[in-house]
Amino acid sequence: MRWSMLLPLALAAALVACGPQQLTRQEIAVEEQAIQRQVQLWEQSWNSVKPDSMALVYERSPAFSAAWPDGKRTSGWDEEEQAQRDFAMRTKALNFDVQQPVIEILSPSVALTTFSHTTDLTDSLSGRALYSGRGTIVWVKDPTERVWKIHTVQVSRTPAAPQQPGRRR
Repeated sequence: MRWSMLLPLALAAALVACGPQQLTRQEIAVEEQAIQRQVQLWEQSWNSVKPDSMALVYERSPAFSAAWPDGKRTSGWDEEEQAQRDFAMRTKALNFDVQQPVIEILSPSVALTTFSHTTDLTDSLSGRALYSGRGTIVWVKDPTERVWKIHTVQVSRTPAAPQQPGRRR
């Protein structure tokens, strides 16, 4: 198992240990649908590149953490909120496409989503970048709003295949 996946999985396991373990199949199906809607909202909000929309699906706490494909890491909602505002200011266009999300309900208040993604990003720092990768989201159910929120997110970038000698692209 890659080290990059260890932190979100360890965090999810620790959060699961804190809550009740039993849900019926019907309850699991309902929660999976709710998270699927949140994944879609998250994807749409990133593509809108509007920080206020982007913030809707995140747990706004000091415990929040993120790791992004450019290597940026944030700890706590305040740091992430500023990073999202900076990202929005320099981004000219974004097409972030979540593919094949797999949702696991780990407890009534913790869930995990893994997915593939493709990204087409144009920004003022590096121009246009096309890449794909993997992602992991740890969700927690907000006890007040009873809505799933992102507690931890990690989005990776798959390295480009090395160019073979003698072949031109």
